[in-house]
Amino acid sequence: MGTIKEGINGPFRGKAGSVIGSNWRKVNYIKGLPQFKNKRAASADQLLERRKFALLNRFFDPISTVLEIGFKQFTSRATGRNVAISYNYDHVFLIDGAHVTLDFPALQFSHGSLFTAGDEQAQVNGDVLYITWDPETYGMGRSMDDKAHIVLYEETRGIFYSVGRPLRHEGAAQFMNNVLTLRPLKLHLWLFFVDRAGKQVSRTVYIPIENPEF
Repeated sequence: MGTIKEGINGPFRGKAGSVIGSNWRKVNYIKGLPQFKNKRAASADQLLERRKFALLNRFFDPISTVLEIGFKQFTSRATGRNVAISYNYDHVFLIDGAHVTLDFPALQFSHGSLFTAGDEQAQVNGDVLYITWDPETYGMGRSMDDKAHIVLYEETRGIFYSVGRPLRHEGAAQFMNNVLTLRPLKLHLWLFFVDRAGKQVSRTVYIPIENPEF
């Protein structure tokens, strides 16, 4: 596949013979049609890679907007979800033979030089999830008005929940929902920060949730 700036009469669009012209994220592309279809059965390794890709793609799909924020500096020519898949692919799978699952603490929804908070903690009491972090903003790489982006995922039911956008200096957030009283319950929680301009982000921190009933 090649890129083109202008054709004779402007950017080339559509199919012409054995090539196709298209535009994506302000870049003009031209690519050839496949010459043949491979009828050979996929190998075990190929099937494993397909399962890995499908699993991560399905997981990221509901939070595409979050990934656009977390990987914004890399999305000039790719979607946030595609960047997230590429960034996470090599280190977020637990593999047992042909069985593949996600290593939730290893997942990253962002990448950048902004500082994380430190001392991140979370616990459930009844139907309320309490989340805290160090609110201090001394030194470089952090500001009082950095926004906390909190991602909560309930693994058993496969549902993401929004936890609001508190500021760094608040040092705390709460999530109230009846789902917290259900059993079985497998919760996963991640936190990253974004500066006021929306340009600088921190890496993602996985926060274990304290509750012996889980």
